[in-house]
Amino acid sequence: MSIEVEVLSEVYQTLKQYIPVKDRQEASDNIMSILVDVLNDVDLREFGGIDSYTKRSMEEYAGDLEDEENYEDYED
Repeated sequence: MSIEVEVLSEVYQTLKQYIPVKDRQEASDNIMSILVDVLNDVDLREFGGIDSYTKRSMEEYAGDLEDEENYEDYED
């Protein structure tokens, strides 16, 4: 099963309205911990750009994506 990032974004934005502000980062972290294993790097970055919560979650759970890119740059 494949889910488009646009659909995930819409679902996230809709559900976020029902989550108290104080719990939104934790909710985003939980979602990101699942999506890290499901989405490819490009889609994960796209999802991570939705808002400040997803950006922080992506940096925490998928921060090594940028490290891998930097490593590949040095191999050339």
